[in-house]
Amino acid sequence: MFAETAPSGFRDRRRSRDHWERMTNRMPSLTWPHRLCLALLALLLLAVPGGAQDPGVRHERVALVIGNAAYPLAPIADAASDARAVTAALREGGFDVVVAEDAGGPAIQDAIASFAGKLRRGAHAVVFYSGHAVQLRNRNFLVPVDARLRSAQAIADASVDLDMLLDALIVARPASAIVVLDASRDNPWQAELPGAPKGLLAVERMETISVMFPAAPGRTVTDAGARGNPAIDEWVKAIKTPGLDMTAAVARTREAVTRLTRRGQQVWTSSEPPGGLIVTSVARPAQVAQNSRAVIPLPPMDSPAARQDAYELAFWESIRSSENPAEYRAYLNAYPDGRFASLARTREQQYAARQPAPAAPTPAPAPAARPPAPPAIASAREPARPPSAATAGTVRDCEGCPELTLIPAGAFEMGANELYEFEKPVHTVTIRSGFYMGLREVTFEEWDACVDQGGCSHRPNDRNLGRGKRPVTDVHWNDATAYLAWLSTRTGRKYRLPTEAEWEYAARGGTATTYPWGATMVKERANCIGCNDPTRRQAVEVGQYPANGFGLYDMAGNAAEWVADCWSDSYRTTPRDGSAFTAPGCRERVLRGGSFNNDPRYLRSAARFKYEADVRFYTNGFRVVREP
Repeated sequence: MFAETAPSGFRDRRRSRDHWERMTNRMPSLTWPHRLCLALLALLLLAVPGGAQDPGVRHERVALVIGNAAYPLAPIADAASDARAVTAALREGGFDVVVAEDAGGPAIQDAIASFAGKLRRGAHAVVFYSGHAVQLRNRNFLVPVDARLRSAQAIADASVDLDMLLDALIVARPASAIVVLDASRDNPWQAELPGAPKGLLAVERMETISVMFPAAPGRTVTDAGARGNPAIDEWVKAIKTPGLDMTAAVARTREAVTRLTRRGQQVWTSSEPPGGLIVTSVARPAQVAQNSRAVIPLPPMDSPAARQDAYELAFWESIRSSENPAEYRAYLNAYPDGRFASLARTREQQYAARQPAPAAPTPAPAPAARPPAPPAIASAREPARPPSAATAGTVRDCEGCPELTLIPAGAFEMGANELYEFEKPVHTVTIRSGFYMGLREVTFEEWDACVDQGGCSHRPNDRNLGRGKRPVTDVHWNDATAYLAWLSTRTGRKYRLPTEAEWEYAARGGTATTYPWGATMVKERANCIGCNDPTRRQAVEVGQYPANGFGLYDMAGNAAEWVADCWSDSYRTTPRDGSAFTAPGCRERVLRGGSFNNDPRYLRSAARFKYEADVRFYTNGFRVVREP
């Protein structure tokens, strides 16, 4: 049954047969039903006749995700949460996912057997393992959480040979597969082996199957420190980008990790991932419109074409009177060849040209009887003070709506010159009119009301942490604007995202220091890595830390917050009047405030970073602004 010559591009199938025989015979911990099941699977898969795949046939999409964190001797902080994030991304992409968390040896074998049973020839497959691994006898072994390994023989007997997993893929002959092994870390078992080998052993090239390590073979990376190992965060971000295939996703991950670690860490792959494996498909125009705007009741539709026309008309009706160029850009992104595309382009250019010129700052008057104001504040009026107990007040426009407080007009110095070019130059911004801002980040409870009432189509994953008063996360910029459009429709008031200038002005709360509370990091003032003992590494209920000078909670840490602006590489051409910076074809939007997963650098009042507007991530949320 095994041909003398292996099919072009695959490893010699005699080697696969040898591995299956080793797998089913050498491991005492693999029970005979497992051995029989896997052997039969190998025979069935190898018996499938060759031939090209029909391009019109939909590929099966299957995945295996294992997250082992609770090792008694060497626990891993993020392994389980990373596995959950990967699982959520894959399921959202339509994958049938087999999941194992904190698994012992038999549980890992069960998961692999279940995954192998779902594989079909020509499938698209993703495997993710986060945990410990050791290399022994020229092979890699996955370490179960209950391992008590003290010898080479104990490792061979109790842990799971990576070849058991790879061989299941080889005999299935997938159209495209990637195996991500997040196991390039030091561990106590590796140190017990002769020569104390480090990291993972390189895996040979296999056509249509790529293996990815966060670090080069024989190298390890740490999970500790401010950012730790950024590879998995960046990979999850990449695979959640609509339309990005795995080849480009891995390339983007490699580039980001190299940049973030200043070339200290290099992502390794056994070969370039095969083309065609896309986790997150591009949304159809009607879906973009639904996810980007408030849901508007539609008339009955007799055909898919009529339904799409109705969505386009509903979208256009919701923006036709707008003077905001970003609204017309959103329409063009959804309907580049729509019936109103020409008019939308004209209006986008027309209203972008009307954007006010940067306002010339008015020097702040020097108070006669007070010490001079801090030099970093240059205000056209007396700097705004925190609301006093006698005057402080909040409003809600409806039951279940976010609680708001009035942010007064004023001026401030925006940006910082100390760290990054994209935070420069420091410049004066004048906020000429007050605005209402959410006291807290939008919560799961508030978001779920939008979903339940038909205004939002995406129900974010809470990663099994609970919903309620936790800030809603795993939402992209378009999700946020859909919520705000729904809230505006519900209340009859205009809700929107804050501009970047409004956000920083509100975050500073009348201060000119690095953080809202002072010049240096202070423990237990925010939720971030390095802000708390012990570090939480997850979002907490909103309002748990002291408010800033304007009475706002969690402007630093907890969830990163979307703002209205397009990303700019510096402030040299951005508005000085507090309005949003917009750009044609804007894909990347600004996030502010840092998150529970960031170190204190990202919690500075001036800190800013970017993300693709249509990509969801488990740290990203938002808060609302309402115009008076």
